[in-house]
This record gives sequence, C-alpha cells and structure tokens, in this order.
Amino acid sequence: MSALALLGAFGTLLGAGYGFLTLLARKETQLSLTEQIAFSWLLGTGAVSLLLWIFGLFVHGILLPGLVSIICLSLGLVGWRRMVPRPLRRKPNLFEIFLGIIVFLEIAIVFYLSFVHTLGWDGLLNWEIKAHYAFANGGVIPATYFSDSGRAFSHPEYPLAIPFTELWLYLWLGEADQFWAKTIFPIFYVIGTFLVVALGKRFTGKTWNGLLMAAFLFFVPQITVEVGSAIAGYADFPLSIFYLATIGCLFCATEPKNDAFFRLYAACLALLPWVKRDGLILWIVAAACGVFVILRTKRSSRHFLALFPGLLIICGWRLYLSAMHAPQAAADFLPMNLETFSSHLDRILPLFSALLAEFHNLPIWSLFWFVVAVGVAYLLGQMRNPGTPVLLNALFVPIVLYLLIYVFSSWPNYLEHVGLSISRLLLHVAPVGFLIILLAVSRRRVKSPAPVHERGVTCTMAVSERTPVVELA
Repeated sequence: MSALALLGAFGTLLGAGYGFLTLLARKETQLSLTEQIAFSWLLGTGAVSLLLWIFGLFVHGILLPGLVSIICLSLGLVGWRRMVPRPLRRKPNLFEIFLGIIVFLEIAIVFYLSFVHTLGWDGLLNWEIKAHYAFANGGVIPATYFSDSGRAFSHPEYPLAIPFTELWLYLWLGEADQFWAKTIFPIFYVIGTFLVVALGKRFTGKTWNGLLMAAFLFFVPQITVEVGSAIAGYADFPLSIFYLATIGCLFCATEPKNDAFFRLYAACLALLPWVKRDGLILWIVAAACGVFVILRTKRSSRHFLALFPGLLIICGWRLYLSAMHAPQAAADFLPMNLETFSSHLDRILPLFSALLAEFHNLPIWSLFWFVVAVGVAYLLGQMRNPGTPVLLNALFVPIVLYLLIYVFSSWPNYLEHVGLSISRLLLHVAPVGFLIILLAVSRRRVKSPAPVHERGVTCTMAVSERTPVVELA
C-alpha cells in the first residue's frame, strides 16, 4: 500500500508540474526528456505546496487533498493533450554510456545514504515539524503554532514549499512517516543531475560534457554528505536546484526569440522565496539579472511581468505571517539598519578572510572553487554575450550579500556564526558554478563551425564569436 500511495503522491505532483510546463513551454519549444522531468518536478512541488497552503485557508480534512488532487490530475491531462515535443535522441556513444552508468551509481549511493541517515536538525525541527503539525490538523498548520513562543525554535516564519511537499506524501500515505519524507531530497539530487546534463548539452552542444559535470557533483562533499546536503533533509540543497533552474533558464533566454525559457525562468524565479527565507536574496539577484537581460536584449516591457508572481508570493506570505502574529525577525541578527552597519564595519575584513578560508576548505568543497575560479578567469574577457555577466553576477552577488549579513550578527563571536553556516549558504549558488565551468568549456576555440541538428532547432558554435548561436526554425 505504501508503494501505491507514494506512486499516487509523486504521480500527481509530476502531473501538475508537467501541465504547467506545457502551458509555459508550449508546442514550439523542444525540451529533452531530462528537462521535462526536471521542470515537472520543480513546478510540481511548487504548485502542490502553494495549493495546499491557499486551499488550506478555506478547507481542511479529506476535502483539501481531494481538491488538490483534482487540480493535479486536470493539469496532468492538460499536459498530456499539449505534450511538449521532444527531439529524437541519437544513439549514445560508449563514453556517454559509461558516464551515464557512473551518474546512475552515484544517484543510487545518494539514495542509500539518505535512507540510512536520519533527518538533520533543520530537517526535523524547521521543516518536517510543520508537515507533522499540518497532517495532524487536517492538512493545515494550526494558527497557534505561529504565535506560540514555545515553538519559535522551529522558525514558524519559514516558507512552506518543503514541509508541504512532505505533507503531500503524508496525506497520500495516511500517516506521518519520516522515512518516506526523506525520499524528497535525493530526488532533488536527481533533478540537479538532469539539469546539469541538459544545460551542458545546450551550453556546449555535446551530451558528454553535461554527463561529466553531473558526475562531478557527487565529489563535492557539501553537496552529497555534509550538513545541508542532499541527504540531510535541509532546504538548502533544494533551494540550490531551484536557483540552478532559474539562472540556467535565464541564460538560455538570452538567445533571440527564446521566450519559452524566459517563461520558465519566471516560474522558477517565483518559487525561490517559497523554498526558504534565504531565497528572497536569491530572488532579488535573479530578478535583477532578468531585468538586465530584458534591457540588454531589447525585449518588450511586458517581460517585466515575470517579476510579478514572485512579488505576489513574497507579499502574500508576509501578510499571512502578520495575520498569524508570527515573529518577524530572527534572534541571531541585530536590527538591519545603517546605524548597526556603520558601527560594525570593522567586521568586514575578518568576514572576507573567513570566506577565503571557506573556499580553501578541501574536506568540504574539494577542488570545486578552484575549478570555478579558473572558469571565471577565462570568462572575464568574454563579457559581450549577455549570458556571461548573468552567470557571473548570479554566482558572486549572493555570496557578497550573504557575507554582509554577518555584519549584523548578534553572536558574541560572529566568526563562529560564519563558520557554522557559511558552507550551507555557499551551497545555494554552487550549482551555478558548474554552469560557469560548462560555459567556459563551450567558449573554447574551434577550427570550423560544428552544427548540431535537432528537430526544429539548430545549435551552431560560431567561430568568430566563440559563442553558441541558437536558431529556431
């Protein structure tokens, strides 16, 4: 029964996501199978968690999952009728098959590690606790939870994408079983590998580049085994995958007449602040990058509407917290104003020293940041393409903003505060580093144009510019 219930939960979630995907991508856009699965999962988790929250304002009990299930099935039917065309795959070569086997084995190991480890502190007391309370209350978090000072340790003000995805499994299972809730997080690892493979193909024109980069994901300990990783039950890794999808879609949207990826960018952008509170910073950065692309590529002003869904979620959640009398600020930080900032300017240099030390933390990051630095150095001289500054800013601006937040730390030893949490914050932007590496690889000089033909799409490596050109037939 548990297997059937999980199949129903994941099937409705993917169905809802696929329905939204077909509405956004439309039939003129070709998406690979890996892209379709990845975006269906991301859009599905966002849609189901939002529907549970919104409908939970009006109904509870068996009616709540019933209504959400009907909408998911309806969206799945829409997706079936408007199926996104997928280019026919050529037969993979031996090297691609070898890399595919390696990635598959890595995914199996991540699932195993997730099942044999318990949920981490945040996984239990910030995220799963909300799913547990909601399940025990007919699918709705009790109003008293938000205002009860005794539960402030679990951060009632945190958004609900992850806990309500867990709740969706509980509602289908008929019980709050933490073991099955753990399946969500290695699935995000699968989605991350799918996105890296797909974007690697789009960036470089070669599937093996994406497969090779996806295989390297496993060898960054912060991604696979450390606190906040894909096995810990924290929201940091899922947030990094949403950010990867957002920035990857925006980069693809810099190509002329590629509005489908811009619509996907807008959808993923809207969900960033719904995954974790830190996602608000990522939303600001990604939104600014989107504005840059709109202006640089001279798109019409209607594209600024891409910012509206995210603003609606941000404002709606803040209004809800205000109505529930939830705490508005964390005790870990002082009031964020100019007076506090000016009185703590002496912290900036030690903070940057701590950041550099984190980049050199081989047990946590291996050689990842060194390889990213090489890719960044190569791309600095190639800023004419609007996609390049998008990736560089998407990587560095959040890091700087995250670091400056510690200027307001209320801890007596603020460097200890940095040491305990900076690695999880860097995880949010780490997948963008893989995109930078892929882009650096794609900008290598070639002797002659190398066209890659897909049904309706031609991708060509232009020799003079050394940048991929995508023409929609």
